[in-house]
Amino acid sequence: MSRYFKTALITVSTALSIVIPTVAEAITFGFDWTGQIAGFSVTGLFSYDETQSYTDGIVRTSDLDSLTVSFFDPQGNFLRSYTDNHLDPGVNFNFDTQTKQILQSGTYFDPDGINIGDGSRSDGLTFWSKPPQSSTPHVHVDDWLDEFGFPIGFSSHEDIAFPTRTTQELIDTGKVGDTYIDRLTDLETTGQFAKVSAVPEPTTLIGVLGLGGWLFSSTLQRRKQYSATRKARGKRQEAKVY
Repeated sequence: MSRYFKTALITVSTALSIVIPTVAEAITFGFDWTGQIAGFSVTGLFSYDETQSYTDGIVRTSDLDSLTVSFFDPQGNFLRSYTDNHLDPGVNFNFDTQTKQILQSGTYFDPDGINIGDGSRSDGLTFWSKPPQSSTPHVHVDDWLDEFGFPIGFSSHEDIAFPTRTTQELIDTGKVGDTYIDRLTDLETTGQFAKVSAVPEPTTLIGVLGLGGWLFSSTLQRRKQYSATRKARGKRQEAKVY
């Protein structure tokens, strides 16, 4: 079975898992993140009742109808999904209905932070915002038990993103992993928080297919980005040789 066919099955299954519990008033959004150093990625879907009013316009973890989070390696290969993640202990997710942004700048357990995937941050994959001892907003991906055996991307994390720091500035800290340091391009770009996008309403078969298509196209885009990055790195290496 090809990797693309496997990916298609995963995305359609994910779409169906969200459709089944969806209520008529629920609205669904997707989100996507790519790491600044290694290129790990996190995608997900969440829904909530749009007819309800929320304090300060913020949808909290307990307000969600669904939350599914998926992790992918730097090559775009699927690693793991967490379905109904909003029900797992320790998960923290906050969405501003006015700006249509996920809050990620605060400490991972605070109302303006994020902690999804393995909410316990002990034995799985977690996408989480800064710890209490840090004053600089950033997000990380961690494989707590080193289950997948990837090299460190930055400091003690598999990957990271600092929206206020360029890749060159991260290199200058001396904390970028040796595996990735010579592969990095676009050194003047900054990291990014997870971005939110609208997805088709999943209340019909067409909506299900559209939802699956959104997930699948997101995965294909990561593969294209990885291929483009490899080509750019190859050209840099050729330039050094000649």
